[in-house]
Amino acid sequence: MTTNNDAAAKVGIISKLKSVKHIEIIVAVTLIAVCILGYFIYSQLKNDTKVSTASDSEELSVKIADIISEIDGVGKCEILITYDGSERYEIAYDEETVTTVTTDSDTNSNRVIENSTTTSTPVIITVDGKQQPLVISTIPAEIDGIVVVAEGGDDVKVKIDIINALCALLKVDGSKIKVYKMK
Repeated sequence: MTTNNDAAAKVGIISKLKSVKHIEIIVAVTLIAVCILGYFIYSQLKNDTKVSTASDSEELSVKIADIISEIDGVGKCEILITYDGSERYEIAYDEETVTTVTTDSDTNSNRVIENSTTTSTPVIITVDGKQQPLVISTIPAEIDGIVVVAEGGDDVKVKIDIINALCALLKVDGSKIKVYKMK
């Protein structure tokens, strides 16, 4: 049951909110920021990104070696992939721009001077009780070189087939790939 005091309090709060300058803009910007943050958190949880480790690199090498060994003439092979650095993370930033506008009325031209200052702070989220920046995307480390040791590594056609397969699979330049005969 609503009393007159409750109704008067609600009307008082609404009138105070209406008296705030540009309240519509403040509310709209806040809602947009919450929606964007919600989208990034949802995307992060949906993709369930995991941090790449050395075991991931070794697993990739084993999978590729299994594929390459199926090429005619390759036989048994082992592959080592080296990386230039590690993967990088692109994180979300909350940017706030403050603009001040002043008019110079000392001159006859009534010149308007506008100054803008933008500050960026990383968006922080809590995952499993730990605070961390919100990761938008992961940029993998570049492949520095690939060494293949294969039973058929002394055959020129086999070398070319291996290099072409690795170029297609890993999108690397053929000059980064070396193929040798297994002993």
